[in-house]
Amino acid sequence: MSASLNQRPARDTIRHRLDSFKSHWLEELEDWKSKGLGGEEQKSAQRFWIDLFACFGVSATRMDLFERNARRATTGNGGRIDLFYPSVVIGEAKKPGVDLEVAYDQALDYLNGGSVHEFEMPKYVLCSNFERLRLVKLDTENGFDTEFPLSEVTDHLDELKFLAGYDTVTKAEEAQASMHASKLMAGLFTAMAGDDVDEEVGDQAPTTVDDEELRVHETSLYLTRLLFLLFGDDSGLWETDLFTRFVEENTTPDNLGPQLNALFEVLNTPENQRRHVPDSMASFPYVNGAIFAEPMKTQYFNPAMHTALKHACRFNWSEISPAIFGSLFQLVKSKEARRSDGEHYTSEKNILKTIGPLFLDELRAEADRLIGSRSTSAKKLREFRDSLADYAFLDPACGSGNFLIVAYRELRKIETDLIVAIRRREGTLGDMALDVTFEQKLSIGQFYGIELNWWPARIAETAMFLVDHQANKELAERIGAAPDRLPIKITAHITHNNALAVDWNVVVPPVKGKTFVFGNPPFIGQYTKTDEQTEDMKRVWGKDYDGYLDYVTGWHAQAMKL
Repeated sequence: MSASLNQRPARDTIRHRLDSFKSHWLEELEDWKSKGLGGEEQKSAQRFWIDLFACFGVSATRMDLFERNARRATTGNGGRIDLFYPSVVIGEAKKPGVDLEVAYDQALDYLNGGSVHEFEMPKYVLCSNFERLRLVKLDTENGFDTEFPLSEVTDHLDELKFLAGYDTVTKAEEAQASMHASKLMAGLFTAMAGDDVDEEVGDQAPTTVDDEELRVHETSLYLTRLLFLLFGDDSGLWETDLFTRFVEENTTPDNLGPQLNALFEVLNTPENQRRHVPDSMASFPYVNGAIFAEPMKTQYFNPAMHTALKHACRFNWSEISPAIFGSLFQLVKSKEARRSDGEHYTSEKNILKTIGPLFLDELRAEADRLIGSRSTSAKKLREFRDSLADYAFLDPACGSGNFLIVAYRELRKIETDLIVAIRRREGTLGDMALDVTFEQKLSIGQFYGIELNWWPARIAETAMFLVDHQANKELAERIGAAPDRLPIKITAHITHNNALAVDWNVVVPPVKGKTFVFGNPPFIGQYTKTDEQTEDMKRVWGKDYDGYLDYVTGWHAQAMKL
């Protein structure tokens, strides 16, 4: 089944809505003038914002969307922000004829007044005097400042499309958002498990659930589920801010745990099997997969947990990089890591240095060659696109999956370019009736990981779904539609085990194309290996083990048997 990424409207839909919005408000302005109505604009400001945001699929019921208390930096006096969409946009409306510079300065005055949390800082300022709009992107490198009459609003769709979630996120913004997200998760972890939890991370982390304290294990599972819900709220998995409204309108510190558990059950139940589900949960889709399948006993939370979750709901989770955030997420159990800036991960730059020469550079070059040549037929493009589904990709020391995530993301970019090129050659680029399910072939089911520690392995499964959804958002922006992944039927294959104690040929079944092996296994020398690690080396190398080989060579021995 193909979908326009669930609740996210397609470009043509937005354009049609903007045309209607423009016509309605131009007529209303004329009516004010003809009747000599004074102050009408002040009463209509909220309605104006509601109508504009509705064009982009944003519901007026979003919490904190309108009129937020704030303090002005210049005077210290209190005031109210006309429009506040956390981490996205701040808006101010003035009456017709007022210079929009006044509205812009007022919005900045509120932002500089200390009333907005760091993780809520918007990227855009939107001002209106009903007759004209001004949009400013607050970015020193890629920012812009544009002003236009209401009659031309449709012509500025590309600049306004961020309201529907179609926004280009720079690497710097992605990294910053991931840092904010990790801090919010650390706050949730502390509120649930307490600040005294201080567990080893990385290679020293607990290998199995049984090695971990029960409250830490339960908190870990809770955070995985909450991450999925927070991400889904901002990325088009369902109606924007559905989970945020659920938390704000239907939970208190006393009932938060029972309400969340009830929601988890709903998310794990097909729509046609649900009975007497309250309205607050009925709109959530059936998710399936392993995320909500495991029964969990009801937790009871204090006001600190409720506040921490509400703060997390106000952050824009769609901007995180699953590759970075997955690595940061696994550190929440360490007291030191929770209090640090969390730069403990293999950078994407270094990951690309590994997978680029191995397979990515060659595939990208061939795709670019085929797309760039006018003599390449759509049939040839389809054949190359289809060949991407013939490969398997294995990281046998995958941690939280960052190598797999980056590899999948980059391969999806290649596939999306090919899909666009095929549609252009066939003259079907704007055809919304075509089912993209038959065009999008690459799957997270081609990606395999082995991880010794249970918590990073669990994160990797979730993170791979998140990057798949982000890739689908990019596809939807390019062609207007993307595959619908809910309920979850396909997942990455993450094996929780010792990579030197399992048969990789069982982990990765035979495929039509090549199997690429990559990652960052542990480097441990002769005098620092444990007895168990020495036994691992003897097992994989057999009679060839001389006692001096570095532990990392065990992965080479296993790879040679594939």
